[in-house]
Amino acid sequence: MSNYLPTDLVLEILCKLPVKSLVRFLTVSKSWRSIITTPAFIASHLSNAKNRTLVHEKELHSFLTIAENGPFGTFSSSSKLEFPFKSDQTFRIVGSCDGLICLSDDEFRDSSQCSIIIWNPSVRNHRVLPNPTINPKTPHFVVLGFGVASHAYKVVRLVYCMKPNDINLSFMQLVEIFSLETWSWRKWGEVDLIPPHVFPSTTCPSVFSNGVVHWLSEDDSFRRSSILAFDVGDEVLGDVMLPDELAACVYESLLMLRIFVIGESLGAVKYDRGNTSCDVWVMKEYCVRESWTKLYTIRLLNVVSRVIGFWKSGEALLFLYRQGIAPYTDRSVRFCLVVYNPDTRQTKDLGIYGSGCFYVNSYVESLLLLRIGGELIQ
Repeated sequence: MSNYLPTDLVLEILCKLPVKSLVRFLTVSKSWRSIITTPAFIASHLSNAKNRTLVHEKELHSFLTIAENGPFGTFSSSSKLEFPFKSDQTFRIVGSCDGLICLSDDEFRDSSQCSIIIWNPSVRNHRVLPNPTINPKTPHFVVLGFGVASHAYKVVRLVYCMKPNDINLSFMQLVEIFSLETWSWRKWGEVDLIPPHVFPSTTCPSVFSNGVVHWLSEDDSFRRSSILAFDVGDEVLGDVMLPDELAACVYESLLMLRIFVIGESLGAVKYDRGNTSCDVWVMKEYCVRESWTKLYTIRLLNVVSRVIGFWKSGEALLFLYRQGIAPYTDRSVRFCLVVYNPDTRQTKDLGIYGSGCFYVNSYVESLLLLRIGGELIQ
């Protein structure tokens, strides 16, 4: 019997294996190594990757990935990602695309001195971006986004600075884009606010969906909310209109409103004034204002309940006040994650505990940023 396996069969088998196994196989066979390290194989493996959920607990520096393909309230597996940075560094997640996680430590540092990092935990490699080129001397604030279009990964940096010598205290918008392909920053332009008089929130995380990075935004009177949008492929700024039920949140909107990806669509969650319930909305047809639809209402279990994300199936993830032990640690913490089933209105404890600073996003394993012997493959 021949031990020979056709190349097509080898490719089919390798494409279905986890990244950890593939990295180990790099030293097994030169022929396998030549296959695994090709851009075509890396792209093919990524297209076959299974969706997982990334959970980041910021205060505990804890990163977990969860496979959510079990029955309601269960998951088939979870694994801890090894965080490669010092425990005294506080990073937030800017975004996650195709196994690449964009991190920044800009919450408590000047924007010109902060670090922006692209990290692939599956291949245990990260790269620190060079310093941004736009750093105004006048008062300013910065928001970041991370996305991909046609296999081109980009970090977008929006800088809002006061116009010098302007008695009206108006702002102008400066934009620069970092391309992972060229590994460099490029100024997109210096323009008046596009759309006019709209300011993105610096406290709500950006959301990537439909090839577009989204930020929850306010008009300059703080009376209406909207969504600022940056098309990663066309590099165009625009806005996504909210229905009146979501837009007219007046000055509390940064506390009452959040945007998410729900399934494959852009969604939003709006809290009532007493924080006793929240409405889950989804935009069924992208950029069509009339397609915004309220899906269901969640009656919150206690005053500190918050929605922090959604399963791919559309079930909401919330954190609740409840004592427990954080996973993979022996630390006592105050909050737990639960999943909410809108059909039965039941919740189930996922057994994941933390200090309340949770971030949830979709995640897949990938071979992007694979490095062999000091050489970056892609």
